[in-house]
Amino acid sequence: QGDPATLQVKFSGTKEITAKWFKDGKELALGPKYKISVTDTVSILKIISTEKQDSGEYTFEVQNDVGRSSCKANLIIPPSFTKKLKKMDSIKGSFIDLECIVAGSHPISIQWFKDDQEILASEKYKFSFHDNTAFLEISQLEGADSGTYTCAATNKAGHNQCTGYLTVKEPPYFVEKPQSQDVAPSSRVQMKALVGGTTPLTIKWFKDNKELHSGASRSVWKDDTSTILEFFSVKSGDSGTYICQLSNDVGTATCKTTLFVKELPQFIKKPSPVLVLRKGQSTTFECQITGTPEIKVSWYLDGNEITAMDKYGISFTEGLATFQISGARIEDSGTYVCEARNDAGTSSCSIELKVKEPPTFVRELKPVEVVKDRDVELECEVTGTAPFEVMWLKNNKEIRSSKKYTLTDRVSVFNLHITKCDPSDTGEYQCIVSNEGGSCSSKPPSFTKKIENAMTVLKSSALFQGTVAGSPPISVVWLKDDQIIDEDDNTNISFVNNVATLQIRMVDNGHSGRYTCQAKNESGVEKCYAFLLVQGL
Repeated sequence: QGDPATLQVKFSGTKEITAKWFKDGKELALGPKYKISVTDTVSILKIISTEKQDSGEYTFEVQNDVGRSSCKANLIIPPSFTKKLKKMDSIKGSFIDLECIVAGSHPISIQWFKDDQEILASEKYKFSFHDNTAFLEISQLEGADSGTYTCAATNKAGHNQCTGYLTVKEPPYFVEKPQSQDVAPSSRVQMKALVGGTTPLTIKWFKDNKELHSGASRSVWKDDTSTILEFFSVKSGDSGTYICQLSNDVGTATCKTTLFVKELPQFIKKPSPVLVLRKGQSTTFECQITGTPEIKVSWYLDGNEITAMDKYGISFTEGLATFQISGARIEDSGTYVCEARNDAGTSSCSIELKVKEPPTFVRELKPVEVVKDRDVELECEVTGTAPFEVMWLKNNKEIRSSKKYTLTDRVSVFNLHITKCDPSDTGEYQCIVSNEGGSCSSKPPSFTKKIENAMTVLKSSALFQGTVAGSPPISVVWLKDDQIIDEDDNTNISFVNNVATLQIRMVDNGHSGRYTCQAKNESGVEKCYAFLLVQGL
């Protein structure tokens, strides 16, 4: 189609001969479509540019005075494509129609080829050819359907074909999604995804709507089939949801994965690092611990794990670890360590416990009389946990080393040497010994005001009062006829501001007798007496 076509006839006969060309009974005349040339023996019909309607039966007729003659010929136009295949794109899973328009004389046969292999009709491939239009419908497109497609047209006059390339594009997809992970802090972590889809693929990683790029703490690696987000040493702030996004020019795919960085146990409340107890005292260590469950707690004393949980009252509930020591002994002294551990690691805190036995006098100062200008030695001895601190007092004023006074000590024995005594050295001397567990004083209690005899009548009240001096702590006990008096609803006993008081709210004859007030401290005991006389009404 579109090409020129030529019909030629030779004839003979007596002149004058008239020659004519006909198509479908209609005479053809010279013009832009036809050129006709005639000589004495040859006539040529040239069709300048053939079209579909030019095919068919042509008649040539000659005539002279004697008669007429004619002949016929069929013009068959070879196929040609007025609409050809072109480069085509489509998406996996969809369908596409390949379309060609064919000109030429019928009958025309159509064949389709992919990469030079003929395509046969099936569920996937459907053909049609009508109104000079050839269709090939391809359904359920796959990546393998990409290739070169050819439409071939054939009739009796010849053969023609056209080709076009089909690219089946695939939206991105995940072959293998990244797995969520629970990891220990400082771990090296990789989040890996295997991907597919028509390249080029754009791959991005996001956290909290921010795109992640390679840097000092992580790297983002990608190619056409996979991607890796790697952390060199994760920390708790890296916990969260991560999004991997794939895209190409036909679609987008995303997936989420979670990273949880386990938190080390952390002590948010812990005991004082050093604790001193007096022998016999009790205490409880408390540690408040946070971190990723499950947390396990162990206690150690000087590096050895403590397993006697009942003995020490060890517990761990709702993040609070407790360790109880009841009636502390000297051997309970040492370094206690609370160790908390989980899958992320181990943390600990330590407490140094010192159990001290307070000093107690086993040999006290004794009264001394000395000749003028002679030296004198005062000496006392204590038991308890060394080291001790010592203070000497004269009339409640501290004595310091000098030419007059020499202070010495040998672990638990303490001496005060006084040189060349004179009357001014007369007085009350006191030795105070202390350690971290407590103190004791060599000054025993004394009554600066003693209790006095009292007389009262039945159903009235009676009162005894005395004032006590001495080194604290001082305890006071009341006795009647050498029997200890207990406080009750009718008897009130108190010792406030060094004043010892015994009050009987309502007396009867049985209250008559001798009353004793006994004061005691670590240096000794002092007593005073008085009588109560109850008269009848």
